[in-house]
Amino acid sequence: MKLLDSTKPAELPREALLARLRSRRAGIDLFDPVATESTEATVWVYQRLNKRLRRRLEPFFELLAMRNLTLQLRYLLAGELPATILNNSLLAKPLRQLLANSVENQALIAQLEAALVSDYPFALGLAATYREQGPGGVERQLTDGMLVDALKRSRDVPLKRTLGYLIDMRNCLMLSRLWRWQVKQPPALTGGGNLDRNNLQRIWARHDSERLTSLAERLTGESLRNSKMDGGVTIGMEQAFLRGLTSLLRRLGRDPLGLAVIIEYLWRAELAVHNQLLRKTLSDDRDSLLEEVLLL
Repeated sequence: MKLLDSTKPAELPREALLARLRSRRAGIDLFDPVATESTEATVWVYQRLNKRLRRRLEPFFELLAMRNLTLQLRYLLAGELPATILNNSLLAKPLRQLLANSVENQALIAQLEAALVSDYPFALGLAATYREQGPGGVERQLTDGMLVDALKRSRDVPLKRTLGYLIDMRNCLMLSRLWRWQVKQPPALTGGGNLDRNNLQRIWARHDSERLTSLAERLTGESLRNSKMDGGVTIGMEQAFLRGLTSLLRRLGRDPLGLAVIIEYLWRAELAVHNQLLRKTLSDDRDSLLEEVLLL
């Protein structure tokens, strides 16, 4: 079963859609405390893609749909009521129905594996992963598998560079977090990024935080040597990677007729929601931290 809802492609010419997105992109105020949900922006764009654009951007939209699915699973497997993120979801209707049905966790994961495995072979063994590693293992298998699968199927340079960057970001942050949590087991790194996994494994084995910081600085274009943010280096590194992605997409999005216009618009919509949540989460007496972590 495919992740994306099956809807008729739009007839809107590419040039017209990109013109509308450039206008909407310019209207996104990252300082605005009231932001539109990023899922709404994603669905709005997807519904207006013509057949050719859908085919070229399918890996990226499937990645977004998988993110929606894993977030929903996080609620369900924790025993909480289904989250509202299924509203306006890109997910195919049968998958939304599967997630909405109240069944025991093991049965839910087995049904999900059966639904996905024919189109996404990386879902094979998902039920066994849940038994052995719990919800975290399920989320890692789906997220890593979708990232690698999306990168393999991407043919356009802006999309390949975006996905490669996301994989590098995921791997670097994993090393930093596992060091902080004092985990002894070697990490299962995601393949397909620009950073060599063997090199990252050596960095892990030597606990070479200096080398990891250097790699992160090279990728993000920011200095991480004197991070004063709460939570230490990991939070500083994550914020730097997110700002680095913003810079990358801004550069790629300069081509007014390129695919990166679409990707950058969706990312800026995501940033606006991210900043809105930060404003709600951080108290008034932490304005100095808020200035540090707002993503622009």
